Amino acid sequence: MPVTDIVIDEIVATVRTVDSTALLDPKLVRRLVQAVLAGSDERRERERRRREDSRIGEEPTADRPAGG
Repeated sequence: MPVTDIVIDEIVATVRTVDSTALLDPKLVRRLVQAVLAGSDERRERERRRREDSRIGEEPTADRPAGG
């Protein structure tokens, strides 16, 4: 039986704030941006691995150069 990757790209959450200006705090914005970028990097890496795992044959890659 083939193995299938299941990726859920949606998150449902409840966010409560006490101070409406807290959402614009530069430190919080930086942390949010870092979290989003990290998630994006993880997704790209997952896609790269999926493509590599589904490739047929031994094509040279940066990790595995031809003849080596």
